[in-house]
Amino acid sequence: MDAEGSYKDVFTRVPEALIPAPTLTVLLKPQNQSRGKPVDALTALQTRTAAPRLVEPAPNAAELEQILKAGLRAPDHGMLRPWKFLLVEGEGRQKLAQMFVEATQPDTEERKQKLLTTPMRAPLIIVGVATVKEGKVRPNEQVCSVAAALQNMSVACHALGYASIWLTGGMCYDNRVKLGLGLKETDEIVGFLYVGTATVQERPVPQHNLADFVQRWPA
Repeated sequence: MDAEGSYKDVFTRVPEALIPAPTLTVLLKPQNQSRGKPVDALTALQTRTAAPRLVEPAPNAAELEQILKAGLRAPDHGMLRPWKFLLVEGEGRQKLAQMFVEATQPDTEERKQKLLTTPMRAPLIIVGVATVKEGKVRPNEQVCSVAAALQNMSVACHALGYASIWLTGGMCYDNRVKLGLGLKETDEIVGFLYVGTATVQERPVPQHNLADFVQRWPA
């Protein structure tokens, strides 16, 4: 069952106090890029692709509100609203990178540099978190609800002419990272949605054969 609600109830900007001050500044070289043209819903759903590198501009305040509202239309069994989304932008990305390093203590310089540069891949990061609640609705269903919300937001970005990429990896499953973000150990980080303007032309949309994935039952 879908739920009604205000996006302001579940979206917060990461409080700076929760993330240690950076000891290293990572600069993103500015590039002059133009965003794509807005598209209708079905076109957005059928043509969305991941953009590995993103730059300014990110969605403005009004556009971001529309993207967040799209996320809150995700299916929500039991109307639990198991959603929490952290918005990381500006200098917050550098502080997020430093927190990654301090939380995980990488054993090589290469891994450290990767952690420091990854949050700088986009001007905006939306951290999707499932605040799992006890009860009849299974935890995996609540995680699926957050995943659906992130997908809605990714498509909404594309519909408005922006691009995104959904990243996971070890940072999603590390309790030290959860605590650094002010989360509980029982919370589940479902993914980091990187949002901005693509630096390269959109990838060709792969043409899938429906028969490879769909069948009628009974046959």
